[in-house]
Amino acid sequence: LALKPLLDSRLKFTPERYANTYKNWLENLRDWPISRQLWWGHQIPIWHKRVTLTEQNWTDELLEWGWDDYVGGNWKKDSIIVRLVNIENGREVNPKANPLMPVTKRTEGEYDIYICPLEDKTLKEFEFEKFRFKRDVDVLDTWFSSALWPFSTMGWPQETAEVKEFYPTNLLCTAREIITLWVSRMVMMGQYCAGNIPFSDVYIHAMILDGEGRKMSKSLGNGIDPLVVIDSHGADAMRFTLASMATETQDIRMPVVSMTLPDGRQANTSPKFDLGRNFCNKLWNASRFALMNLEGTEPAKFDKNKLMVSDRWILSRLAKTIAQTTESIEKYQFSEPVNMLYKFFWNDFCDWYLEWIKPRMRDEKQKPIAQNVLAFTLDQILRLMHPFVPFITEGIFQKLNEIAPVRQLLGISDAKKSEALVIAEWPQRIDFLTDETAEKEIELVQMAVGTIRDIRSGQNIQPKELLTVTVKAIEETSEILNRNAPLIEQLAGVKDFKAGIGIVKPENAIAAISDVMAIYVHYTLDIEAEKTRLNKQKDEVENAKKSIEAKLSNVNFVSKAKPEVVNQARERLTELTEQLEKIKKHIQELEK
Repeated sequence: LALKPLLDSRLKFTPERYANTYKNWLENLRDWPISRQLWWGHQIPIWHKRVTLTEQNWTDELLEWGWDDYVGGNWKKDSIIVRLVNIENGREVNPKANPLMPVTKRTEGEYDIYICPLEDKTLKEFEFEKFRFKRDVDVLDTWFSSALWPFSTMGWPQETAEVKEFYPTNLLCTAREIITLWVSRMVMMGQYCAGNIPFSDVYIHAMILDGEGRKMSKSLGNGIDPLVVIDSHGADAMRFTLASMATETQDIRMPVVSMTLPDGRQANTSPKFDLGRNFCNKLWNASRFALMNLEGTEPAKFDKNKLMVSDRWILSRLAKTIAQTTESIEKYQFSEPVNMLYKFFWNDFCDWYLEWIKPRMRDEKQKPIAQNVLAFTLDQILRLMHPFVPFITEGIFQKLNEIAPVRQLLGISDAKKSEALVIAEWPQRIDFLTDETAEKEIELVQMAVGTIRDIRSGQNIQPKELLTVTVKAIEETSEILNRNAPLIEQLAGVKDFKAGIGIVKPENAIAAISDVMAIYVHYTLDIEAEKTRLNKQKDEVENAKKSIEAKLSNVNFVSKAKPEVVNQARERLTELTEQLEKIKKHIQELEK
């Protein structure tokens, strides 16, 4: 029975490889002991009595408690099961045959009588104590009871409204070590008792280990109490971090460190949760900025024909994020949408779009367009993130409802209104907003801004100092860059920008070459001062690098230090090596 739903595709495992564990167990079934010596659980509904049957007492002993009534054909036979077993040879007296047979056909000796009432009525009517029957002291095996859980909690075996509404359900989320203990047993019991499998999908999540690859346990003291994480980082930060780690790998490692709680107690936590906390802080602060600029949003003033390239770009990126997030969640690939939403929100939305619309919020002509795109995009972001960070998104959503209750891009799309995010509709796919042209343009803009920022940082040029920049590129690229010069000037700190096919590198300009453009920052560089600065920086990096190399060459350090400490040292050595190479390259360029 249990094998059938796997073979006819009614039961699906994610990741798929765990279906083999389920199938192998079913194809090699062994007897299942259903009793355990535990004080909790369902006590086995079996009553027992041992009797010695002889020629003289055989009939009287069996008739004393009414054997003939239970097997003789009256109404009671459907409410009780009776077994009479010979202790010596283990043979059972056939209940369909009358044991009150002629003495010559009886086997004298010790017998066990087992009684299992099938109805509550029988339990009340049968006088167990009077007839000296004792209930089995064992309880049903934990997994036997648990196997009944999908339907027994809803009133089964009666055909209750709950059973009809909620059985079968869709998904079971569990760990790999109980595929055979629980998953398979629930499937078997569901088919046998309720007539259908209890769920169609089984999602097997990874096992969280400590930083050294050990299972978390009380005895090792390497476990993390979720309540401590909630106190130190927040419930949303914990959920976000765990979801970001939920890949299809079998095990994931989480470094465990000790911390002092406000009440002075020592408890375990992990620096991994800083990721979730930082993201939630960013979400809150960016949303506050957005909400401050959404007062007076009027969808009626939205004109899709007046969308700027940055608007078309963010809506295109949003369309792809909605599609990819939805597809990943439907496939139970939880780390992918979390990482995707992280990049879209932090990079596309915060680092670029919010910065580009700041001046537009002071322009009465551009403000309505920017407000409506901002309100719609923020609404969709909150809906996408809600499964992972439900508390903070709900709070922001409620405030968004107060400030901009209608989030519509008239003629394009509409975010349906909802009183609460927890019951709001999931974002509808808006693939028609995908705009490859806008994305290509913004990609070139971002490349130019990023290169100019790198030059500014590398040459230690102060942020307040506005630069003059020229770019040599093919005609198509130059047209795009010139058309979007205001976007570049705003985020790169540029006062004068020009791109063209015939641009020549000015004397003393700082150059950066890429596949599609050559960027020249017009800046008079004090070469000797810059060489002095870089040589000093080179000495500092070399000294730090030698210190790490000495550590790693020490056998005692590598063998006795914690693995995570050794790994951190190796990662730091790689960073210093790369940094040193870049510094040397800059020095060589200055000496030419």
